[in-house]
Amino acid sequence: MSLIEIQQLHLKIDDNPILSDINLSFTKGDYLCLLGPNGAGKSTLIKTLIGLYPINSGEILLQGKPLNHYSPKHRAQQISYVPQVHTHVLQHKVVDFIRMSRYPWRHSLSSWTPADQQAIDHAFALTHTANFADRPMQELSGGETQRIMITAALAQQSQVLLLDEPCSFLDPRYQTEIHNLIYQLNQQHGISIIEASHDINHAAVHSQHILALKQGQENWQGKSAHFLTPDRLANLYDQNFVLSTHPTTGATIALTAA
Repeated sequence: MSLIEIQQLHLKIDDNPILSDINLSFTKGDYLCLLGPNGAGKSTLIKTLIGLYPINSGEILLQGKPLNHYSPKHRAQQISYVPQVHTHVLQHKVVDFIRMSRYPWRHSLSSWTPADQQAIDHAFALTHTANFADRPMQELSGGETQRIMITAALAQQSQVLLLDEPCSFLDPRYQTEIHNLIYQLNQQHGISIIEASHDINHAAVHSQHILALKQGQENWQGKSAHFLTPDRLANLYDQNFVLSTHPTTGATIALTAA
C-alpha cells in the first residue's frame, strides 16, 4: 500500500485553478522531488498535503485513509513540514523550539517523558546540531536555522518529511550541506521525503522520483535518473539546456544554454 496516494486532485484558490488532475503514488522510503518553474504549484501541493488547503475534487489518501479524516494532531504524527528559510525572528532558544515539535504526541497537561527527550536527542544527533541547543534562534544564520527546522521536523517522528524549497536564499556552502543532509536522511536512515526544489541537478542525482509541474498540471513523472534530457527541460522551463558531465563526480548535469 502506498504511504500517500493522490488521485485526480484539483484545487482552486479564490476560483483560480491552481492544481489540476494531479496523480501520485508515494511509497515508504521514497525520495520524491517536485520540480517546475515559479508558479507551477509545487508549494501549493506541499501545503495541500499538510491540510492547509482543502481540495475541490479528487482525493489524497494517507496510509489508505482520506487525509481530511485525520485530525490536525494525528496528521502531524504522520507528516512533518519544513518551510522555506524563515526571515522573521523566532524568540526562543533552540532547545525550546525543538521541544515544541513534540506537540502531536503530547496532551496539554502531560509531563515531559523519556520518549520525548529521546526523540529530541536522536534528531540532534541526525543533524549534528546538539551544540546549537542553548543558542537563541535569532542568532543563527540562515543555513543553521534551516538545519534546526529539519531537526524539529525529525523530532516530530512522523512518517513523511515535506520540505518546501529548503535551500532557497542559502549560500552555496549551506545549499550543499542541506542537500547532503536530506540525502543522508533518506539513504542512511530510511526517512521518506517529498521536497519542492528548483535545483534540477540535485533532484536528478539525489532523489529517486520526480514529479514535474507546469501551470498546475503534471508535465512529467518518473524515475529521477531518466529526467535530464534537453527536450524535457526545454518543455518544462521554456529555456534551452545542454547536458554535460560533472568534472568531479562524473554525473550528468544540465546547464542553461546561452
